[in-house]
Amino acid sequence: MNAPLLRVENLRITLPARAEPVVADLGFDLAAGECLALIGASGSGKSLTSAALIGLLPAAARAEGSIRFAGEELIAAAPAVWRRVRGAGIGMVWQDSQASLHPLRRIGAQLTEALHAAGVTGRAAARERAAALLAEVGIDRPAERLRSYAHELSGGQRQRVLIALALAADPCLLIADEATSALDASLRLQIVDLLDTLRRRRGLALLFVSHDLALVRRIADRIAVLDRGRLVELADTETLFAAPAQAQTRVLLALAEPLPAAAAAVTAPLLQLHDLDFAYTAGGWRPSMRPALREVGFSLQAGRTLAIVGESGSGKSTLLRCLTGLLRPQRGLLQLAGQNLDLAGLRDPAPLRERLQLVFQDPGASLDPLWRVGDIVAEPLRLAAPPVAAGERNERVAALLDAVGLAPELARRHPHALSGGQRQRVAIARALAAEPAALLLDEATSALDVLVQRQILELLRRLQHERGLALLFVTHDLDLVAGFADDVGVLWRGALVECGAVGEVFAHPRHSHTRELLIAGGRAARDLLPAGQLSKP
Repeated sequence: MNAPLLRVENLRITLPARAEPVVADLGFDLAAGECLALIGASGSGKSLTSAALIGLLPAAARAEGSIRFAGEELIAAAPAVWRRVRGAGIGMVWQDSQASLHPLRRIGAQLTEALHAAGVTGRAAARERAAALLAEVGIDRPAERLRSYAHELSGGQRQRVLIALALAADPCLLIADEATSALDASLRLQIVDLLDTLRRRRGLALLFVSHDLALVRRIADRIAVLDRGRLVELADTETLFAAPAQAQTRVLLALAEPLPAAAAAVTAPLLQLHDLDFAYTAGGWRPSMRPALREVGFSLQAGRTLAIVGESGSGKSTLLRCLTGLLRPQRGLLQLAGQNLDLAGLRDPAPLRERLQLVFQDPGASLDPLWRVGDIVAEPLRLAAPPVAAGERNERVAALLDAVGLAPELARRHPHALSGGQRQRVAIARALAAEPAALLLDEATSALDVLVQRQILELLRRLQHERGLALLFVTHDLDLVAGFADDVGVLWRGALVECGAVGEVFAHPRHSHTRELLIAGGRAARDLLPAGQLSKP
């Protein structure tokens, strides 16, 4: 039997601030052409393990044990060894394509730099190879895309560029660390299928780190389950899903099941939107308008949840920004709690933000890293008219933190000292401080693992019940929509092509794009789609 390409034995990773190791006694093998998935809750050590395999642990972290790649020991390897192994031996596909790609350099320059480092000589040869890599990862008009900047590409295209960069030096092991978590349902499938195709075509070993168990089941040959830094189960994929041996694995699989539906009563509309149009201005010496939203209209009732779904670039996030005054549309009338607001002519967004509060996708980016949690949550109270007195602010902050399930002593911490789920709870607490009638949530759970995602959804459902909140929920997770939302709207190329009760829209989709989303989406969403619809374009 051939030796595995990668063998990890007794891996232990420690951090100075932690008494216990963050990864302990971890071991697994990975053969050429095989896909091993690494799953587990937040803080289980998945990403730190991936970083150790490529020699990019934080400076304060220490790794012990054994990591043998192609027969060579990498624990305590010299920098020259790591420079040789990275890229040419092990390629890495990171989670955040926006942060991973240089914003001021064209895609072609970033690819040719990687190719020159891999030994490709000559500018013409490097550009030809760069275009070939873009074509291999499924980017159309590759020679033209070499001249693009990262911000000019969609999320799916940027992720494909990251894969091309990881392949530039022809590695034999590819690590994909949450490489699909920020993408919509159809793009997630496309990227996973691309990784699987590349693995089979090139004979790559693939380490697939993910919290999306449906994708894991689709691509992985075997699955390793981590819990608090320890390997609790390692089994082939079908065995693990059919008969999980450990309690921690059963919990993860149970959390992947859709939330039970909780229907809300239909009440008078809190919000009614009519004929919203928004276009971005494209730069250049002859500026032009690029439509992003066209004649969008819907209503939202107090105590109910409306989900907005659609592929990347359909206008979902733009819609929320128009509703909160972060963007000014060219046209749009909003009837909000008895007020008629012309969104195109609105100079002061205060009437919007008194009733509507936005919770962003990434709390790590939306929370000020230099402020303490208590100051972040108190900011809306300081800006209120009139401002809330200091003594009362402290009491209100403690009450808000308690309402979102956080201990009051966390008010003294900075965001970097919190977990991803805790940071999202802080973002929700800050939004609640303004006592809004509705929360607008922009992919608020997409970057969280299944355990934390379920906790945040249950928190939102509780807050909605206690406070009568309306929720406008932008997401690409159709299983979440099936169990969490009362109503759903489908955006396609900036137009709202369907809107109605979730059960009705999913069971009897009228638009072809809705059917495409359902076919690409999760199991619960597909279960609502009649069998005859599955073959329709």
